[in-house]
Amino acid sequence: MPPPSADIRTPSIQRSGTSRAYSSRLSTTEHILTERHAEAHDHYERRLDKDDDSILSLTEPLDRKLKGIAEEIIEKAALFMESYLRTVSPNSGKSADGMSDAIKPRPDSPMQLSNTPTDPSISTQRAGNTSDNSVLLKEKLDEANKWISWKSSSKEKNMYGPIGAFIKYVALVVKEKLTSLADPSSGNGRGCRLVLPSTKSDYNPPDADDTMRIDMGLVGANINSPVEANSGRVLYYKVIAVLEAKRRGDDDGFRDAFEQLDIYTRQMYQQQHNLRFAWGITVSGTHVRVCLFGPDRAKSSRLMDISKPEGRRAFIKVLVHWSLCEESQLGRDPTMEYLRDLKCWQIACPDKAGSMGEGADVKYYYFTTVSCQADRLFGRHTRCFLATDIRPTTMVSDETPLKPKFVIKDSWAFSKRNASEDTRDEVRSLEKVKACLLAKAAEQDIIIPKIEVGGRVSFLRNGGWVEDNTDTLYGRGKLVADKADTVRGPGEMADNNADDANKPGEVRSNDDLYFRAHRRIVMEPIGEPLRSTTSVAEFVTVVCDVMRCHSAFVNDCGILHRDISPNNILVFRGADGIARGMLIDLDCAIDIDQEKREKREGRAKRKEMTGTLPYMSINNLSGSLVEHTSLDDWESMLCVICWFATLGTISGKRRGDGELARCPIGKWRQGSTDEMITAKQSTFDSCNSFQNLIVRHFKLEGVAGSTSDRIGANSEVGEIGVGSAGAEIGTSSENDTSDEGDESDLLEGLAFELHECLFQNLSLSPDCRGTFEKPKCDEQNPTDSGALSGWRARKGRLGKLLPMVNPLEERAKIWKDISKQLLEIVDKYWKQAMALQEDALEAKSNVAIGTILQ
Repeated sequence: MPPPSADIRTPSIQRSGTSRAYSSRLSTTEHILTERHAEAHDHYERRLDKDDDSILSLTEPLDRKLKGIAEEIIEKAALFMESYLRTVSPNSGKSADGMSDAIKPRPDSPMQLSNTPTDPSISTQRAGNTSDNSVLLKEKLDEANKWISWKSSSKEKNMYGPIGAFIKYVALVVKEKLTSLADPSSGNGRGCRLVLPSTKSDYNPPDADDTMRIDMGLVGANINSPVEANSGRVLYYKVIAVLEAKRRGDDDGFRDAFEQLDIYTRQMYQQQHNLRFAWGITVSGTHVRVCLFGPDRAKSSRLMDISKPEGRRAFIKVLVHWSLCEESQLGRDPTMEYLRDLKCWQIACPDKAGSMGEGADVKYYYFTTVSCQADRLFGRHTRCFLATDIRPTTMVSDETPLKPKFVIKDSWAFSKRNASEDTRDEVRSLEKVKACLLAKAAEQDIIIPKIEVGGRVSFLRNGGWVEDNTDTLYGRGKLVADKADTVRGPGEMADNNADDANKPGEVRSNDDLYFRAHRRIVMEPIGEPLRSTTSVAEFVTVVCDVMRCHSAFVNDCGILHRDISPNNILVFRGADGIARGMLIDLDCAIDIDQEKREKREGRAKRKEMTGTLPYMSINNLSGSLVEHTSLDDWESMLCVICWFATLGTISGKRRGDGELARCPIGKWRQGSTDEMITAKQSTFDSCNSFQNLIVRHFKLEGVAGSTSDRIGANSEVGEIGVGSAGAEIGTSSENDTSDEGDESDLLEGLAFELHECLFQNLSLSPDCRGTFEKPKCDEQNPTDSGALSGWRARKGRLGKLLPMVNPLEERAKIWKDISKQLLEIVDKYWKQAMALQEDALEAKSNVAIGTILQ
């Protein structure tokens, strides 16, 4: 597979561990690794299915003839290896290199390649001289024996060479057979490959965005390639799988190896744009396990002990199958191809709504730029490609670049197996948006995503078309049937008990494997990520545009988005240079009327958690039974505004994640779910807490009139308590937003007013404001209960236990009224931000004219 385009490659890494670019955020290496190690440990504990040998059958060659060839190679390689081991003399003791003398070959015991009873009689037709091949095989087995006889007291680095020799031994046998075939179409260059280890071990791949060192990368080479070819430091975009080794053969050794493999596999998804699922290998002492990373879970095989004949044969079988199976069985997407002569990617999409397949029209698009990468190990693995439907006639270069016209979204979304019954299909939602809003978009002055075509991905496998979904990935029957074939997701509650909710991203048991379909959508216009904004006015215009669009989705289309996050916001720049915002990605969207009908009919789906940390609403994050309304999306947008305002809204002038983590807002994505919920409740509960914990940390240094310039000496980063230096929200809103030319007031005023409308709305009674549950006010003395704290607040004047009020539940009852008020707020700030953008462009134009006249 070719390298990614230059405009999406990770910048060069500073090995000192200072700040560097990571994904869509500015981060420090230490902070990245801390988060990834914690996530990997969580995956080991809750997302790994151990001892599942069913995954080994997934790479068996599908072609009957190739399957027979594979069995022949396995038999010969295993018998030849065992015949060699029987020629060694058992002795006691151990050498300094960690290899037991018990199975060292005798110097006078040559490798037998003649037709003896123990000789596998490997053919050497078309493969060179028999004696030359004998020497190579003997050398590899001599080295591999150091691993077969491994002792855990030896150094880990002494394992790499012997493990690589074992893999190369199998590759030699595979090459011997495939190059001897009379019919080239049965294996010579038709999808078969040599599985080879990287010649460099314990290294940091050049395309990594961290400093972690992989032990070994396995690559697929042409069968005519020399086994000893120097591959050097193999990049993530080339590897079939990463192999991680630990010297200990116990459970701790496997756990440590898997957790590191988890981190490395994430990098594979990020660098390989056509990766559907991923393979990996862990080695702990002489114990080998094969790992499969699917969209929602990881699986590992039973251990293969290569110190025993059956274990060696099992590992040989894995390597041979990987050599002869189809590319799709290794996780690669056969509907995407890198055209080396044109230096661009070709991707197949349905030419009309529906699935690709036999009898269906397929249209090809071409791209070099990836605007969104799959940067998570589990989930939808959403990628976005900027593409054109015109095939280039010359090699793509800086002088002759592609001119993209469309965005192609590629993702694995939760679905129903029967596509015609999938009411939450994003294609349907986008078609509805197009039908309802295309004519109104100009009148309402909003930018909407316009779908060209979309559907499920299918590909040719073993001569027939198959739909690409999790059934295809695991094999039909490997997935637990989805009860009532409903759409579910990790984090969905098992029943109607709120206390039984999962942490977001948690899978309850090994049975929770959900059905996902591989979907591809072509749409326009093309946009830039939210991080591309160059001023506060641009940022405010974009986020206000998005919520104006969101309101149109709800009011005109009856569609609730349910996943407001930076990745789902695009910046669109027209010919006038004005930055506008567009809301995309309706994978989690629901048809409001459809949901109401199902609720009336008693077919309501169980509570789901949708969204993206750290932008999920408190109601959504807590798994509450309170209805998910548009207010949850408005709260998510407030989180986006606060997050970016703290990080920095101007591209190139932002905080790193390490610095951000020391701000109170950093707790929105740290610790357990309960800790994240409490952190959000604390920040949003009152006007004072919102200003002191959030607004005072906005990165507005150097912008005149910012609140951060007016806060007193109590404003150090990391201070969490509410101090006396914080001003009341009413004062800030009234006095600070009056100057339309002040960008800092624009951002702070928007945040203040949205917060006040969401959590301190005057339409609600005092006990229904804020975020924490409160006792219902005593009618005889309504101020008593509000003045008390802790358990005392539960008692009225006569000592009676007062009922508790959930503010989020109360506000959901009047969500339409509050949503209308919120829309009026963003309309006001949208007009101000648009005016500031126009003034800035006019000033820039005047300067340019003045320069020309001079």
